[in-house]
Amino acid sequence: MDSQNQTNWIKKLTGAVAAVGVSALISLPVLAQFNYSASIFNPSGGTSRSVDGTIAGELDSAIKYYRDFQAFAEAVNKAGLTDNFRAKDQADPNKVLFTVFAPTDEAFAALPTDIREKLFKPENKDKLAKVLNYHVVAGQVTAKEIEAGVVQTAAGMPMKIQLNQAGDQLTLNDASVVQSSRRTANGVIVLVDKVLLPPDLF
Repeated sequence: MDSQNQTNWIKKLTGAVAAVGVSALISLPVLAQFNYSASIFNPSGGTSRSVDGTIAGELDSAIKYYRDFQAFAEAVNKAGLTDNFRAKDQADPNKVLFTVFAPTDEAFAALPTDIREKLFKPENKDKLAKVLNYHVVAGQVTAKEIEAGVVQTAAGMPMKIQLNQAGDQLTLNDASVVQSSRRTANGVIVLVDKVLLPPDLF
């Protein structure tokens, strides 16, 4: 994907989130009422195998080294979206530009066979990209978004995000459970246990 299209994709994603309002980033005082660890959206530590440290670098590395989200990484590559995740804020190279909810390999394996086969057919590249963009949010997920119960995705559609009553588990669309996360130079990868499918995909 050329730089112009990449820039347009980032602007579109950022604009979609701006449409639902600007929120303060998750902070410890706010999370006190949630009883949920801030580390899920602001994990500590750096990357270990990625050359450039970006989300794209982590996706590249996943195909070579990781087992937990290799299928997602391969899907991003097949859809031609990998280069989008190499973008950095020139003024602040370590700024979180994306939160990527990456389904685990087990999550992809659990998809109905017919759906999985359709998604990876060359003629359905746009639909695969739509599914992947449904797992991407601009910037960091905010406390206000968790309170409101919705985040806006790069697919142009909202995704439901909900904290359980015990305050120790986040779910997406009442189905996918947030498991763990890792920080990259330009974003956060959050592992989830189910692939989220946009309405009316096929």
